[in-house]
Amino acid sequence: MKRILFIILTVFLLLTGCAKPESIDMIKADNITIFYGVSSHAMFGADQGVIDSLLNQFNALSFEKTTEELDLLSAFFVIFSHDGNDVKKIWVDKNGVFWLDGKTQCYKISSGSFDYQHLKAICEDSR
Repeated sequence: MKRILFIILTVFLLLTGCAKPESIDMIKADNITIFYGVSSHAMFGADQGVIDSLLNQFNALSFEKTTEELDLLSAFFVIFSHDGNDVKKIWVDKNGVFWLDGKTQCYKISSGSFDYQHLKAICEDSR
């Protein structure tokens, strides 16, 4: 009987939110703007699933400085915002070179992966 009560209590606690809390550093966004290179095309807004998917992908990346230069002709400038305020700004080019949060220091991914072609497809589908 004690074993059954223990199992029920454990399941109850897990289902009611006593599991690991969400990180305080987790960035939330409700809007996205994407500019492509030097072209005049820009994507304003997307459904929440696309925003969450891209934000989660960027949040999972770790970076290291690089001497490679950002290729502005192939770069996407991605701005995530929440309640009208910018929360994350990223430039990324086809070679995987990044500028982060408004700084022009170049970075490459040290852990994680990023699908440039997926970002490009999202932007092109918005046309």
